[in-house]
Amino acid sequence: MSWRSRLWSFLNSGLGLLLVGFCITTLVGSLFADWIQRSTWEQQIALEQARQDYEWERSMRFELLRAKLKEGQDSLEEISDLINLRFFRLQKVFEALVSGNLAVSEKAWAEYTPTVEKWNTKLIIYQNKLERLVSSDIANQFNNYETDNPELEEPASLHGHFYVAHKKVRRILECMKQSRCAVTEEMKAGAAKSLRNLDLVSDAFVDRVSQMFLDKTFELEQFKASANPPFQRKRGPAARR
Repeated sequence: MSWRSRLWSFLNSGLGLLLVGFCITTLVGSLFADWIQRSTWEQQIALEQARQDYEWERSMRFELLRAKLKEGQDSLEEISDLINLRFFRLQKVFEALVSGNLAVSEKAWAEYTPTVEKWNTKLIIYQNKLERLVSSDIANQFNNYETDNPELEEPASLHGHFYVAHKKVRRILECMKQSRCAVTEEMKAGAAKSLRNLDLVSDAFVDRVSQMFLDKTFELEQFKASANPPFQRKRGPAARR
């Protein structure tokens, strides 16, 4: 009997069939296990890459929000300082006018004028910053172009209140310079009222924006501390219950 015949007889025997089945099962099992392992590895790589991408995007978003918040806080501090400076100098002019001293009043007005020039130069810049960093509503509360009306008497914006108070104080100063003009108590009372309103409106405006930035700071801290929703972290032994 040839070796081919003997091999064929062996393969058709019970032992041969068992060995062939074992080899096939082992080979198929190995291939299947290898496929499972490769698929799992590829899935883990893809998941890790997605997690890293998400972390990077989240980190970039946090940094952008933090930079925007810092820019807004710095801008608010600058705006607040200029508001306080202009109000203080305008109030100083009014107090000098009430005392009846024209020379002191003119000196105080000369100190006040550069502040007005700086305010007018920065007005649109600050308005745009407030719209970009806070909201359009806050920007309108700062300036809504109502001063385009020279007869404005009932302002709604902060700039409008400055405009009206400035106009009334200047009217008293111009009157004092003229020998034929008499400063009346009504003129003084009107200027004093406008200055009081300006003081209240400016404080309320700064407080409102400051609170908004404080809320944004809290939200940013919560964002930084929050977990990553799309990816579930593996729980180690210490985390098991």
